[in-house]
Amino acid sequence: MPKHNPLFLYLLWLWLSCYGFNAHAMRSDTTPDQFAFADQTNVALNTTITSNSITVSGINAKASISVTGGKFSINGGSFRTSSTTVSNGNTVRVQQTSSSANSATTNTVLTIGGVKDTFSVTTLANSSLDTTPNAFIFSDQTNVALSAAVTSNAVTVSGINAPAPISVSGGSYSINGGAYTTAAGTVSEGNSVTVRLTASAANSVTTNAVLTIGGVSDTFSATTLAATNGGFVSPPASPGNPSFTSEHFSGSSNCTQCHNGIKDSSGKDVSIETDWSSTMMANSTRDPFWRAKVRSELNRNPQLTDVINDKCTRCHAPMANFEAKSSNETKGILDGGFLSASHPRHDEAMNGVSCTLCHQVQDAPNLGTLSSFTGRYEIGNNKTIYGPFENPFANPMIMQTGYTPTYSAHIKSSKMCATCHNLKTPYVDQFGTVLSTTPESEFPEQMPYSEWEHSSYASTNPKSCQGCHMSRANGVKISTMPMMLGTRDNFAIHEFVGANKLMLDIFNNNKEQLGVLSNNFAETIDKTQTMLNSSAAITPVNQSLGSDNALNFTLRINSNTGHKLPSAYPSRRVVLHVTVKDAQGTVVFESGKINANGSIDGVDADTNLAAFEPHYDLITAPDQVQVYEAIMGDNQNQVTYTLLRGMVYLKDNRLLPQGFNKSTAPNDIKVVGDALNDANFVGGSDEISYRISGLSGSSYQVEAELIHQPIAYSFALDLFNEVDNEVEDFKTMFNASNSKSSRIALNIFSVVR
Repeated sequence: MPKHNPLFLYLLWLWLSCYGFNAHAMRSDTTPDQFAFADQTNVALNTTITSNSITVSGINAKASISVTGGKFSINGGSFRTSSTTVSNGNTVRVQQTSSSANSATTNTVLTIGGVKDTFSVTTLANSSLDTTPNAFIFSDQTNVALSAAVTSNAVTVSGINAPAPISVSGGSYSINGGAYTTAAGTVSEGNSVTVRLTASAANSVTTNAVLTIGGVSDTFSATTLAATNGGFVSPPASPGNPSFTSEHFSGSSNCTQCHNGIKDSSGKDVSIETDWSSTMMANSTRDPFWRAKVRSELNRNPQLTDVINDKCTRCHAPMANFEAKSSNETKGILDGGFLSASHPRHDEAMNGVSCTLCHQVQDAPNLGTLSSFTGRYEIGNNKTIYGPFENPFANPMIMQTGYTPTYSAHIKSSKMCATCHNLKTPYVDQFGTVLSTTPESEFPEQMPYSEWEHSSYASTNPKSCQGCHMSRANGVKISTMPMMLGTRDNFAIHEFVGANKLMLDIFNNNKEQLGVLSNNFAETIDKTQTMLNSSAAITPVNQSLGSDNALNFTLRINSNTGHKLPSAYPSRRVVLHVTVKDAQGTVVFESGKINANGSIDGVDADTNLAAFEPHYDLITAPDQVQVYEAIMGDNQNQVTYTLLRGMVYLKDNRLLPQGFNKSTAPNDIKVVGDALNDANFVGGSDEISYRISGLSGSSYQVEAELIHQPIAYSFALDLFNEVDNEVEDFKTMFNASNSKSSRIALNIFSVVR
């Protein structure tokens, strides 16, 4: 036997000590120490129950983990049912849903590396159920806006150990921020509940909603604002002093001494200030819709306050705006601005679009171009009054007022009107960032002058804005002084008639509240209806009642306006209302039924502010309604009623003036939507067909009427989401008016088999 080297033996011993001795320690151990969950009893029925946390120990490698009858969570993570692995020191909890029966035990078994424990949950016995909560209290609310949706404070359900029944009367409720509902349900311990109700439409009225949980109830009350004056929130407005004088302007009352009390050759009174006083122009700052919309735009885009105050007063309070700009003063409308009686420019503002404003607009080189639009008129410092008649006798006016009357043809041209009636506005994204970069890129809020330019009224069949909106009189002595002054023919009556019967009606019925001074509205309203009646006509093109029991007819809508119909501001719409009656007078079909509140049956926008009614070439069902309108869209191509969000038109099928070529129309006045490809929708007219199936009679009467609405119901609804005084007061006036809709045309005809 060989003799071993001592050094070799020592090294062998050292290797065995370091490696051989630790071989057992290097083997994987995935079997943990025993763990235990604390079982729970007397838990609520059908409730999520979570166990205590256990710590995995006794392993040196990852061990498998799985569960049956519930879920598990590792180190506070999300609960899961799928198997995975855990490491030494990990914490684990399990979770399950308790039984829906009393005194029932449910089990969750957790297995880690072959070691198991069961988490048991036993529900309450029948005698242990407690579904009667502790008392809860809602805080009543007062001085809430009329017809507003009012939400209560949140209450937390406590004192129960099982789901308790919940119900509501007079409102709706929400659990944990979920959808509001009126249906009965259940709540659990710790749930949060709010109640919502709709406040009364009348002042000083309390509305109640009663919430009941497990037999315990509380009432949430909301009381509307008290009526401060005739049902209005705000005090009556100051009318301003129409006898003011300022650096550049003179109030309308200063013109009455010479320009009221004048008559034409037939003896008809054509007093300038009297006719003007009951127009939209004279009352442009008293307009409660304008005031409410200004408030809404300021609320929605407060970062653009200066832009809003400037743009909205250039044409609604032009004299105040001009003087403020000339003197480098701040321009404001609400909250101590121009509309406040204490503001130094209040009188100029309340005189609206007045005599010395329009008649001082200069014939600047840019008049009628983009750079003069949106209220960029030019007024000089020499007090020159431009008029339509040559060789005026100037001295009386110079001596009485300091203004010099001068003939200028531009005062009779449409480009004069374009300064305010072509309006482009900047637009913002959903974050309030201005996206428009140039005047060209701004949103064409209203462009009747450009529409007129693209029609035959500006070329082959010329007629100016003044030619339609200011009727003519002959034999008029245009001033009462001097007495020997001769008469003039083709005198333009200062009636400025449009289509807005609604606002004229509101002015007439709310004079004290709005600070209105005129008593001439009845005449202006009559003239407005006459203009509406002349603006369009309905003609049946063909009709038949076939053997297939289908009634077919086609209507042609002829437009007689020099711009789109309806024109300008995008709140306006024209609706084609068609009713079919059988021989007994029973209505068998109706499209476009208009309700007293201004809504229209079947019009998508009136029930969903995110939608709008498409343009039709063929109508076959009552919920299809032909609506001629412009629908604004934002930068996300979503419907918007906020002017400063308007970037594009999602629909513009307003009736076109004669001679309007939709294929060559500039971008600012283009046709948008299905009407663009409708071969029957052309300059001056639209033809639309109706096919009504399932009829059995042999004769029917068709009534087709065209209706004008200055404010679409959907536009009003969006505005009424605001709760400010201006909006609330306008809402009161709007709801009370019977002029929300006005007929333009009617045609009744019969169809016989």
